[in-house]
Amino acid sequence: MMRSLSMTLAGLAALMLVASAGGAPAAAAAPAPVAEPTLVGMVDQPCAPGTSGRSPTMETFARAMVKDGPIDLSVMKGYAKEAADNAKADEARAKNDWADLCRYRAANEALPGGAKVVFIGNSITELWRAADPDLFTGGVVDRGVSGQTSGQTLLRFYPDVVALHPHVVHIMVGANDVAGNNGPSRPEDLKNNIRAMVDIAKANHIAVVLASITPASSFSWRKELHPAAQIKALNAWMADYARREGLTYVDYWSALAGPDGGMREGLSRDGVHPLVSGYGIMKPLAQAAIAQAMASPKR
Repeated sequence: MMRSLSMTLAGLAALMLVASAGGAPAAAAAPAPVAEPTLVGMVDQPCAPGTSGRSPTMETFARAMVKDGPIDLSVMKGYAKEAADNAKADEARAKNDWADLCRYRAANEALPGGAKVVFIGNSITELWRAADPDLFTGGVVDRGVSGQTSGQTLLRFYPDVVALHPHVVHIMVGANDVAGNNGPSRPEDLKNNIRAMVDIAKANHIAVVLASITPASSFSWRKELHPAAQIKALNAWMADYARREGLTYVDYWSALAGPDGGMREGLSRDGVHPLVSGYGIMKPLAQAAIAQAMASPKR
């Protein structure tokens, strides 16, 4: 779950291609040069073309990534090539739009009536739509951005949640904070970002479903870390915090975890991102939590 879906899963695609080929992947073509943005300062439209949504290749790879069973190598190859070609553009986005405010701007503007439920978070949320598009219908929208830490999600919270005037927000963050995607941080920093999002939601009369961090015993992009115990401790804090604040807590960890605290065998391709079978376990828990939040006293 690195900074963007292209950066996150391109590395995984390369690893799978190495494993399937029994050697190093072929050298990628040199990335096409990307012109530096010409906009300076505060402008009405800072989002460059192509910074909203996902390309058809990315959509295809996302669906292949979460599909149960072996992954299609031809899909991985096409995705790895696009990711290499877009490396400079990703670097430019990382520099000019750290929180990915442009990611859903066009989609938000296309929802004049707002949304009923917003799922916000990192790649676990972003890939959920590829795994189960039927969940995100009838006013339920997905606002996940792969690789984001809670601080980045907090910066998106007003435009991607509050501005859509939902009844409920489903918040699932933390794995990338544990991984240190934006550098080292304290557990208290994650907790403060969650508190801030909850405070903003409450101030705008939005019921909160606070989701556990899903299990992981390792991260493919941070192999030196062994996060299972820290994730378990953070989830214990979240459950207690939700109880004290009158929030709805949804415990995906217990439903997905194996004996070592990692993702149960067969539910993930990389030990972090659930497959369709994993999301199938999560879906009824999410629906029950949202129904509970909907029925909660006046927000």
